[in-house]
Amino acid sequence: MTKREVRNASLSHLQLSSNSVVYDIGSGTGSVSIEMALRAAQGKVYAIEKNPAAVALLQENKKKFAVDHLEIIEGTAPEALEALPVPTHAFIGGSAGNLKEILELLLRKNPNIRVVLNTVTVETLAEAASCFKKLAFEEPEIVCLQASNAKKAGRSHLMIAQNPVYIFTAQGGAKE
Repeated sequence: MTKREVRNASLSHLQLSSNSVVYDIGSGTGSVSIEMALRAAQGKVYAIEKNPAAVALLQENKKKFAVDHLEIIEGTAPEALEALPVPTHAFIGGSAGNLKEILELLLRKNPNIRVVLNTVTVETLAEAASCFKKLAFEEPEIVCLQASNAKKAGRSHLMIAQNPVYIFTAQGGAKE
C-alpha cells in the first residue's frame, strides 16, 4: 500500500479536478484509487491491477468508501487500457516492465495528459528518466520523498524510515 505521505504528495502533483478521468495503473489494493475517486467526485477513476488478490481488496475498498465512479479493471497495462475512455490524468504505481509502452499509449490517447509516476527501484528510476526524455513530455519534475514515522520504544520514540520514493510529474504536449 502506498504510504499516506507519498500518496498525499503524489496526488498533489497530479492536480486532479472534480471531473477528471484518471487511470491508476498498477493500483494494488487501491489506496491511491480511493483518494483519486474522492477528489474527482464528478469524474471517473479506472483502477488497473493484474493481481487477483489485490483486485479482491480493491473491490472491498470500493464498497467500503462508496465510490461508485471507480471502475476496477483486472489486467496488465498497456493492453488493459486500450478500450478505456481518454484520460485527463494517469498515476503509475506499477508498470510490470511495460513503462515505455504505457507512456506511449497514454500520449496516443491524450497528447496533453498529466502523469505522475512513483518508483522505488533504481532500475525503474533510470527507465522513467529515459522514457520521459525520449517521449513527448515536457521536462518532468522529480522529487525524492523519504518520510520517517515515530514508533514508541519504552518512554522514547524512535524514527523509523520508510523507503525513499521518487515521484515523477510530467505533462504531455512537448514538441518533439
